[in-house]
Amino acid sequence: MNEPHLHAMADAIWRAADPGDTAAARYAAAAEHFLSGVPVVYVRPTKWILTLRAYERFWEQHDRTPRENTRARSTLPAAERHLGEWARYQRRFEEHLNGYQLGRLEVSPAFVWDLRGANWHRHLIACHAHRAESGQLPRLNADDTEEFALARWLGRQLRRLQLGNLTPAQTRQLSLLLAHDPRPR
Repeated sequence: MNEPHLHAMADAIWRAADPGDTAAARYAAAAEHFLSGVPVVYVRPTKWILTLRAYERFWEQHDRTPRENTRARSTLPAAERHLGEWARYQRRFEEHLNGYQLGRLEVSPAFVWDLRGANWHRHLIACHAHRAESGQLPRLNADDTEEFALARWLGRQLRRLQLGNLTPAQTRQLSLLLAHDPRPR
């Protein structure tokens, strides 16, 4: 991950939106100092930057974002839970974040504002990939746990489509997936 590049992009975003944002200036200065190895004088911005950095490192190492909860809570490491809670806090109090924080989260490869939407889109892409590879939509194949999970997800989305519970964009995207289904109707 190219942290100086991400910092530069976030810096440009907040300066274009509100160059007079003094809180954003403190956070940007703290990030600049942190990246150059200069001692940082701003405690809160430094802590925020270090936490975002840990969040992105977790994402790099595990190829997923940190969770804040799981069914088997005893198996969830405290460090991961804290990072997941931190991300939820950023989403929940988005209107209280300064311009630099908003810009930095926007350019972060690990952070997404809408987890459900990103997860939905990830499953849709996996269904497209499965169809491209196998020539058919995922089926309830007990021998292939990944295909089985995709088929269950697709079945739930088809039910939501019937009930009219998908957004117009999701309806269009799911229709595109179904339009290319080679199975006879």
